Amino acid sequence: MTRLLALLLILCSSAPALAQFGSSEPMVDAALVSDRTSVAPGETFYLALHQQITPGWHTYWRNPGDSGEPTRLDLDLPDGWSAGGMIWPAPHSYDLGPLSNYGYSAEVTLPAPVTVPANAAPGPLTITAFATWLVCEDICIPEEADLTLTLQIGETAVDRAGEALIAQALELAPVEAPDMRAGLEGDSNGLVLTLSDPRFAGAVLSDVTFYPHESGVIDHAADQALIHEGEDLRIDVASGYLSRNGVDQPRTGVLVYTAQRGDAWTEEAVEFTARNGLRVNELAAAMPATPAGSDEEGGQPAPAPQSIGFLQAAGLALLGGLILNLMPCVFPVLSMKALTLVEKRGAERNEARTLGLVFAAGVIGTFLVLGGMLLVLRVAGLPALWGMQLQAPLVVAGLATLMFLIGLNLLGVFEIGTSLQSVGSGVKDSGRRGAFLTGVLAVFVAAPCLAPFMTGALAFALTQPALASLTIFVFLGVGLAFPFVLVSFVPGLLNLLPRPGPWMTRFREILAFPMFATAIWLVWVLSAQLGSSGVLWLMLALLAVSFTVWALRLSGAVGRVMVVAGVLMTLGSLSVTARMEPVTRTAPGQSEWAQWSDSAVLEAQAAGRPVFVDFTAAWCVSCQVNKLGALSDGQVKAAFAEQNVALFRADFTNRDSVIAEALARHGSAGVPLYLVYPAESGEPEILPPLLTSGIVIRAINDAVN
Repeated sequence: MTRLLALLLILCSSAPALAQFGSSEPMVDAALVSDRTSVAPGETFYLALHQQITPGWHTYWRNPGDSGEPTRLDLDLPDGWSAGGMIWPAPHSYDLGPLSNYGYSAEVTLPAPVTVPANAAPGPLTITAFATWLVCEDICIPEEADLTLTLQIGETAVDRAGEALIAQALELAPVEAPDMRAGLEGDSNGLVLTLSDPRFAGAVLSDVTFYPHESGVIDHAADQALIHEGEDLRIDVASGYLSRNGVDQPRTGVLVYTAQRGDAWTEEAVEFTARNGLRVNELAAAMPATPAGSDEEGGQPAPAPQSIGFLQAAGLALLGGLILNLMPCVFPVLSMKALTLVEKRGAERNEARTLGLVFAAGVIGTFLVLGGMLLVLRVAGLPALWGMQLQAPLVVAGLATLMFLIGLNLLGVFEIGTSLQSVGSGVKDSGRRGAFLTGVLAVFVAAPCLAPFMTGALAFALTQPALASLTIFVFLGVGLAFPFVLVSFVPGLLNLLPRPGPWMTRFREILAFPMFATAIWLVWVLSAQLGSSGVLWLMLALLAVSFTVWALRLSGAVGRVMVVAGVLMTLGSLSVTARMEPVTRTAPGQSEWAQWSDSAVLEAQAAGRPVFVDFTAAWCVSCQVNKLGALSDGQVKAAFAEQNVALFRADFTNRDSVIAEALARHGSAGVPLYLVYPAESGEPEILPPLLTSGIVIRAINDAVN
């Protein structure tokens, strides 16, 4: 059974890979579409690659950014037919620490114009195409497809469905602006992009981002500082490797922005070519530089992770790990640690110290593994945030099953390793394995919590070289393990514990109930991720676990076969949760909370309302504590109502690249994150992860005054 527990932990830690490689289904459903069912000789029409992308995954733009590969479509056309270049809708950014990628999520259509020769023979014609793309989430998967489409050559006939998709893609494509005055100059100290065009006059611009066609012109992840006056724009950005010795040729790119003209907000994109070594206006650089999209009059950017040094980050990590011992998400494992401490009261002193060090090894080793996984995702240009493993339903279901098993063990239904009475009696290996696995489990169940001081340390770690990043994770592990190790090494503290006796059996049984409570909470989390169907499969897994525990009491070949059958049924039921599609989570049921988006926040500010944003997740214990505590406090609700605060929630229970991008943009390593925006305009104040009513009310009053 010790091996079974280890297998479940391994299964949880590898959930993202198992979920994808265990299924032959592609992450992108691709099709070749057209705006015509029949084309006339000499006519120009559109063929397009249409991609429906699995939620949480994304494909790439023509310039993928710091990593990735652009989508490619090779059309096999008859002689005399000709095709133009692919038309790319405006991209979105997917940021992570020092990296940023450009691409698409959910759905995208990539059209290309095709011209039929005037002498094309009438009749049916089948067009074939070969498409390749890279699709990424926690992992990146190269995919490809052979596509076909049959058209008629004759009188023109419209394909309504294809026409709608292509029309939408053309609407989202940047407008070409050959007459726009644009210049790009600079060197390794930074680039200055200047633009001048009547379209910018009289508009309030936000979320302004320059996307060059070619990778390496700019530092893709760097802030783009904006100055806007009338028709003129100036954007300051760090140079990429192609521009560190100066801008030696014209550079083409796309400017994407949100414009407010009167009461209307529109998302716009314009394509232009900036001449090298030219400045088309005399706007001065922002002092200090204002990130694109922020308020130019007093707006303060979100604090960057680089604002602290390594020693400060290490100290914050150590302190955060210590405080993590007091967070509600770690309470179940604290029960297991308490039981081990009581058992050690009767053990040899050297063995007690060994168990303490083994527990610390489990904690620190698991922090290093999780930190290494996040660094791998960072290098791949993918979102990597603390606690994101609990976005995988398989991890949640596996942990619920594990907590249920531990509860049964504590009640004495079956034994894992050595019993309480055998501690110090020569049976030591199982106790050490148990201490190590307890350390591993402590880190896993700590994932739903961001203790005070952890946010800054983790955000810093995810922007540093590998060695510095992993060192920060070591300090987190040392902080979490330190109290347990301290008791193991200080004889006076051990002597404060009661001596072993019959009462220990009753104490052990009492500790089973926090485990069952944790399992119930994880079932609730899974229901938020997969709905009732996911809960059904988890219940079947728990039924199979119960069958396996019963079969352990049987002897002989029949008993062994039934145990194996029970284990296979358990793993089979859990694996189904990895293949299920997450349910769509809408805004919370309370009418005062709306679903978050950047545009909704801007609209609320423009209406003169302060804004409170709650980045949350069902698996985040700190989030639920704050919801039931400070955010449900009568005085806080009264302050929200009195100041006409616009309330938004961003639900990160399931993977969401837009929310992940927002968390990274505000320097947060995970949820919870609480933002308070001032009325009319300005950057938000970031509140601490543990709220009190006083903190919230003070922030609301500051946002109004």
